[in-house]
Amino acid sequence: MSVMYAASRDALATIRSLAEQLIRESEQSVVVGQQMGAELFTIVELVEADRPTRVALADVSASPKQRKALMTRLIEGKVLPETLRVCQEAAARDWSNPADLRDGLVRTARSALLQAAELSNSLPQVEEELFRLSRTIKAHPGLEQALGDRQASADERRALLAQMLYGKVSAISEILASQAVARPQEGLVADDLDILSRQAAHETGRRVADVTTPVALTDAQREGLQAKLRDIYGIEVSIHEVVDRNIIGGVIIKVGNEIINGSLASKLESLRRSLV
Repeated sequence: MSVMYAASRDALATIRSLAEQLIRESEQSVVVGQQMGAELFTIVELVEADRPTRVALADVSASPKQRKALMTRLIEGKVLPETLRVCQEAAARDWSNPADLRDGLVRTARSALLQAAELSNSLPQVEEELFRLSRTIKAHPGLEQALGDRQASADERRALLAQMLYGKVSAISEILASQAVARPQEGLVADDLDILSRQAAHETGRRVADVTTPVALTDAQREGLQAKLRDIYGIEVSIHEVVDRNIIGGVIIKVGNEIINGSLASKLESLRRSLV
């Protein structure tokens, strides 16, 4: 996502806080969070399709009341009251440019969906599903190219994803993945999904450890590794595992900027260099 200046950062913080509050206070918080996220994604597409409206909603020369009224006319009666309030607040705030308003609504939508997942105790599942999906796409260049093909319409790319995911992931993961495929925020679709997966881990106060092994870890090995990393970092750690037979044996662990290279391939290379 683009870097926001102060005005846009303040506006984003305000609408995300409002969305979180409205979801938390609802008697049907999970339903509201999930529907709000999906509706905000739809509103973004609606606004993006109409450039004059997009510019008018972020026009700081217009009064907040005028921008709020424009947003109300655009979506009132078509979305949840909670979604309407968030969008009205977004329109009333000053954004540095129209693109920031769009990004702000997308970020708020993603947060609302992850909040719904947390409230339904499915956030770890969503994290794992998004991570696995990102790895699957990266492992199949043809699929990655098809999902990122800008010559195809957003609906065509979403249809391809829907065929791939049908019955295999939660509704929240599918909504998040569908938006990422239609309009990825971070370049490639797989990269955007990976970022979403990490955001899901962050929402539960966990760090992510990228673990590369020559064969898949057993449940016991995964639990043991998580325990060791928890002792090292003092917080829960989510393992994002990638199998790479090229490392021969051992394991490579990356947490943030820290890398622990315990692979056999690395040790053999070190031995080779010492003999030269």
